[in-house]
Amino acid sequence: MIDNTNDPTFAELSIGDKINGMATVVACTKVCNREIGEVYATWIAVCVKSADDYHPYAVWSIVARPEGWSAGHGDYAFTLKEALEFYEGRGGK
Repeated sequence: MIDNTNDPTFAELSIGDKINGMATVVACTKVCNREIGEVYATWIAVCVKSADDYHPYAVWSIVARPEGWSAGHGDYAFTLKEALEFYEGRGGK
């Protein structure tokens, strides 16, 4: 049996996780499981950034990569309500 406990590509994204020190996950839905040699696990997530940020909410695709969490393909929002609409539109539950 392979021990994956220290492999970031097998991490599971959870509410409260920090993404690259700049945002906190407040909702997430897993959309793709890790398949060795094929694909990394991927989630759609609503994240809260700094209140000073022009758009304090982001909806990102977050991938568990070897170097840690990778966030991209964002939709940015002024309000949580708007962010949740983006999230649901992208398949978040």
